[in-house]
Amino acid sequence: MNLAKLKKLQYEEVAKCTRCGFCLPNCPTYTVKRTEAYTARGRNAVTRALIEGRLELTPELAKAVYSCLGCGACTVACFPAIKTAEAVTADRECMVEEGLHPQVLERLLESLNEYQNISGEDQEERGDWRELIRGAPEDAFEKDKAEYVYFVGCVASFFPLAQGIPARMARIMDRAGLDFAILGGEEWCCGFPLVGAGMAKEMARLKDHNQAKVEALGAKKAVFSCPSCFHTWKHFYDSKAELLHSSQLLAGLLKDNRLKLNPVRMKVTYHDPCDLGRNSGVYEEPRRVLATIPGLEFKELPANRALTNCCGGGGNVEMVDPDLAAAVAAKKVEEIMATGAEAVVSSCQQCLRTILTSVRRQKLDLKVLDLTDIVMMSLEGKEG
Repeated sequence: MNLAKLKKLQYEEVAKCTRCGFCLPNCPTYTVKRTEAYTARGRNAVTRALIEGRLELTPELAKAVYSCLGCGACTVACFPAIKTAEAVTADRECMVEEGLHPQVLERLLESLNEYQNISGEDQEERGDWRELIRGAPEDAFEKDKAEYVYFVGCVASFFPLAQGIPARMARIMDRAGLDFAILGGEEWCCGFPLVGAGMAKEMARLKDHNQAKVEALGAKKAVFSCPSCFHTWKHFYDSKAELLHSSQLLAGLLKDNRLKLNPVRMKVTYHDPCDLGRNSGVYEEPRRVLATIPGLEFKELPANRALTNCCGGGGNVEMVDPDLAAAVAAKKVEEIMATGAEAVVSSCQQCLRTILTSVRRQKLDLKVLDLTDIVMMSLEGKEG
């Protein structure tokens, strides 16, 4: 087994672990499983033992390693700030080399190679969300040149629960008078699922294609409503365009008085997506947007910003262990319900999907909204 990458990048990192246990209450998979292998310190111990040759990879071990959501909460709680998620990613790369990774991830790779999206859908359907915009032609927002490019992402393109996000975002950008375009069927998956799977080297084709399409468009700014796409472009691409999450764009438009808001009388809380907050450092812009909306009553979750609890939608865990992902989502919903808020707002289509699915399963009286939802409500004068 090739442990070169583990030895080079991870040994000094995981050796810092003192097994103090501060990571335990912050690890969402541990709060469900209550098993050492499903904790950050357990994963650090596994990585160290693999490097030192005291442990051999097994399918059972792979299952525990692939349970990590990659949320990064453990690093925040850790005194030496050990980057456990990075060690887990390196572990997964070794497991892929050994063929010990969950085979469902092979189907992911096949889908991306054949269809360029995670759903195995025809790329021509990537823009079907435009059907939610009354009167929009089939090729709406597709241009040869534009100042902004809106990179929609696979989840919002193909999953019905999230398709309203790009529809609203496009309407908002249009209302603000921005010169923007989408790539339509020429947009490919950003490659983020491959990073989490331990197959990062397979994403080069996707990255090169997407960057070339954005450069051909001449876009100076790229906008993402998907935090994972945003994170991937920031950390794995070398684009010349300025990269903006949709919450950052919305905050800027409101600051410049490009949008006229009406009151929305509702008590809301906000869920920080892991890839937007902890993993990309964007905390305040979504809150500034909410603070600008007249009539809105805002209640923070007890665990917010860098201490936020994951929704269960990260790290490909939903593919590998859907029951674990669902249990993590249920705990998140319980936390939200305790605030007494009428609605939870987030800025991520995956968070919207996982939280809303859990709310529906439990038949709870809670509205689950994206930031674009509540901005559009305000623009159209809907009271909620």
